[in-house]
Amino acid sequence: MFDERAYRLFEEITLHDKISKFEVMRVLNLTERQLQYDLDKVNDALQMMSLPVIRIESQSFFIDNILKKRIEIGLPLNINAKQFVIPEDTRSLLIYLYTYIRSEALSNYHYQLLLGVSKNTALTDVKKAKLSCEEWDISLIYSRKEGYHLKGTENNKWKYASYCIDYLLSQPLGKELIILIIKAWRKEEELVLVQQAVDRLVKENQLKLVKSRKAEMILHILFVKLRNKTENFQYSEFEKQLLQRQLLFENGKQLAASLFNGKIETVVYFFTIQLLITQEEIKDKENPFLEELAEQIIEEFEKSTLLPMHYKKQLKISLYNHLVPAFFRITFAVPLVNPMVTRIKTEYADLFEFVKRALEPLSALTGKMISETEISFFTLHFGGYLEKNKEKEPEKINALVICSNGVSTSIMLRSQLQDMFPSIQFSRVHTIEQIYHIPITDYDLIFSTVEVISIKPVYRVKPLLTDIEKNHLIQSIATQFPRLNLKNISIDQLMKIVHKYTEVIDEEKLLSELITLIHSREIEKGAYKPMLSELLTKDMIQFTNQEMDWKNAITKAAQPLVDSNKVQSGYVEAMIKNVEEIGTYIHIGKGIAIPHARPEAGVNSLGISFLRTTTPVLLLDKEEHKIDIFICLAAIDNQAHLKALAQITKLLSNDVTLNAIKESKTAEEIISIIKKGEDE
Repeated sequence: MFDERAYRLFEEITLHDKISKFEVMRVLNLTERQLQYDLDKVNDALQMMSLPVIRIESQSFFIDNILKKRIEIGLPLNINAKQFVIPEDTRSLLIYLYTYIRSEALSNYHYQLLLGVSKNTALTDVKKAKLSCEEWDISLIYSRKEGYHLKGTENNKWKYASYCIDYLLSQPLGKELIILIIKAWRKEEELVLVQQAVDRLVKENQLKLVKSRKAEMILHILFVKLRNKTENFQYSEFEKQLLQRQLLFENGKQLAASLFNGKIETVVYFFTIQLLITQEEIKDKENPFLEELAEQIIEEFEKSTLLPMHYKKQLKISLYNHLVPAFFRITFAVPLVNPMVTRIKTEYADLFEFVKRALEPLSALTGKMISETEISFFTLHFGGYLEKNKEKEPEKINALVICSNGVSTSIMLRSQLQDMFPSIQFSRVHTIEQIYHIPITDYDLIFSTVEVISIKPVYRVKPLLTDIEKNHLIQSIATQFPRLNLKNISIDQLMKIVHKYTEVIDEEKLLSELITLIHSREIEKGAYKPMLSELLTKDMIQFTNQEMDWKNAITKAAQPLVDSNKVQSGYVEAMIKNVEEIGTYIHIGKGIAIPHARPEAGVNSLGISFLRTTTPVLLLDKEEHKIDIFICLAAIDNQAHLKALAQITKLLSNDVTLNAIKESKTAEEIISIIKKGEDE
């Protein structure tokens, strides 16, 4: 019988062409006994479905071709409620979806049969479902006449159904659980009809949809069709006109006509929204205001990070392709699920905050707060461009990257791969449909988040790789392509040696740091991001009563960086030249200027210096640009300075703290304010 942990094991084994039991144990944090116990569960379930079991041969997993073929073509496992344990945290979601498409009066007994639980457990799950519904302004109520049913606006009912579907699809067993609900109402043939209608629409109109979003859309449409209450959807006149202006509105009509009989006016708007938030490449730009918005967001990002973006033309195109679906999601309050949000916020904390600030024009345009889930996808987008490796290597091996998770995730995936394999030339990201039109002589291997059949080596990867997954991938590539001259050191063997002679306090952290040290070029680039207090030390802080022009002020402010050999004298000239050529962009408001230039202009090591002038300095001799604080930044790359810069931004955006800084007379006072801010 499958449970969630056993299904994760099944997914991990089937994700890779070849993986050892020890690698799986490390990825899933299982003991050898737990691994065998879960594998027995997997095999028992496979046997119940008349599928071949998974074997271990020479410490590696072996998957029979029949099972492998089923997985490759994306068929769900034919699971019923008796073959797996439904996780407790998902049962309330299933109750909601089951009720959303009900075709008869529901009792607690219906929920018992659906979930395979006792009467009391089902009652407890119903209580949880009621509480969850309240968060979406919906009521799950019971009456003797109607049984369990939903109260609230149709729009809210749909939004929560959408969230439930997308959340379940992001979880192990999620697809199978949704199929279970469809089977419970004997509506499997409706799923086939919706899939066929969407596939036909895509083919006839040559639409390009994000593959994972397309799978969500098919289920969204199916559940709305099964509920059959689209006439109750409410859209304002402004929203209707906005949707009518979209080229995809005609496709929405076409899809509605093929799936709904009779009046389709309201459902057309629903279908148009679904297509808009699922599209991958926007051919015809019928929303010029979103093109302008993409430029504004890039400008805001450059301003807040002090990083002029390379590849700006490509960035604008890809950002626009991401921005259009995001705009319609936010405008129509369509829920978005991203299971990587917490990890992105942790691993890219500083970048996340800068991106959040850069998205303020989007928030102003829609009149709505941008959710952390949306921000996390934009963070991946910008993070991928910051990580772009500009080094050129002769005789590179060529690789295709295929990612079904959308533009932002694709960019971040390619960025990670470029960092791990600097000797590989990566193509732009392709969809699985495109690669069959690419001559096989144009590439040597494929990295893909989905199953791909090719005579060239294919490596299955996740959109955001952990250190352990990176290590496994590097070792696999090193074995297949020895001319890459990768550091093919077995981390498992290394850990055995460490354990032999030492006592390890934190194995997980040790493992992560060893992998980073051996395999990542981030160490060379300066992956460590120091705190502001580590950079703005006493010798980097100056005060002056002297009257001076803006050029002398920048020169004086940067002098500690020159004296400590953090920058060359040419870097000071480059900062001044930037102001002359670009203008007063270094003035960030409130009398603060942050002069900076590109790392290649003469930066030796990361540094920040501070100058407080009693007499304000006129930047470019303009009265409206009075500066009394100069903070010179010397960045060595696109990442290392972000933590310190984020702390500077936080300090200076607080008027109380800013006044305290401006009233300070000594370096010690400035340092004290900085450290207090870091402790908060």
